[in-house]
Amino acid sequence: MGDTFTPDATPDVTHDAGEVYTRVESPRASAGAGAGEGAPSAAAAPPATPQAPAGSPTGSPTDLTTDPTTRDWSALAAKAWPVVAMVLAAALWWPTAFSGRADWMHLPLAGDSSQGVAALGSTVFLGCLVGASVVAALVSSPWPRFGIAFGLTVAAWLLSDGSGDLLKGGRPVLAALAGLGMLLGLWVGARAPRGPVAVAAYLGMVAGLSPATWGRGVVLAIAVALPFWAATKDRVAPTIFAVVRVILTWLFAVLIAIGLHVGWSKLRPGLAGSGPVEAARVVARGFVDHLRAHWLDLAETALRAYTGWIWLAAVLAVVFVAARVAWTSRTRLTRKATAS
Repeated sequence: MGDTFTPDATPDVTHDAGEVYTRVESPRASAGAGAGEGAPSAAAAPPATPQAPAGSPTGSPTDLTTDPTTRDWSALAAKAWPVVAMVLAAALWWPTAFSGRADWMHLPLAGDSSQGVAALGSTVFLGCLVGASVVAALVSSPWPRFGIAFGLTVAAWLLSDGSGDLLKGGRPVLAALAGLGMLLGLWVGARAPRGPVAVAAYLGMVAGLSPATWGRGVVLAIAVALPFWAATKDRVAPTIFAVVRVILTWLFAVLIAIGLHVGWSKLRPGLAGSGPVEAARVVARGFVDHLRAHWLDLAETALRAYTGWIWLAAVLAVVFVAARVAWTSRTRLTRKATAS
């Protein structure tokens, strides 16, 4: 954002220009005056147009059209955002990753199955991926976001340490999956694009991949409605395409998550620890076979299950459009009042 701009530090370019204009006469005016002709007075000449202060990125007279209060708030927000982003990322890590799957700040390492206690490797992997991606998307500095994601993952693992005692050699595999999911999530979140449309697609991916049972519908509704924040009467088709893109991204992420869960469920207890290579083959085979046979049914089921949230997205879209119109009108009136 840069340093805060204050009106006191701005040179009075209008006064300087008028002073120079008054002192310096053009050659024609001097010649006309010497010949006794009626030359126009220098004071009646139009004043010079004030220019922007040095360092203005756009060359526009920001010192005359920008409200000082707005500049102060913008500078304060720019300074406070890194700290706010880190606090927000730490607060959102567990709810977006594992809420509804385990106790607070616990990883769902194991669960009951028809064959006994089974490791929930797909849930751990996807949850750590989503949680780390949210952290990386909010925190721009590399080391702070790595520290937050790593620290929270380790803390949740230690708090969950006793929940997987019945697993047969699967604990190292679960630890590896948690670490791999965290690293992949940091990579995905660090490359999360900016802008309403791109952020909407990212939120659709988060809503589809997250194993959390609470909040996925809310995230999806916001993702579907967010492209309307940038909608105008000249951007009808791009807005519709953006909404379709969000829904397709969400459906693709849902299919990936379901495929991983089904593939992992094909493992017999203990196979992940005793034969990791064979376990990976079993998971991959179950993933491909299930999606190949049921991908259309799964997509239709997901759309039916989240129809209510999509209707909520329509309501949010109206709210976003109204808020954007009001904000644009207020900004335009503020600029006119300041310029006058």
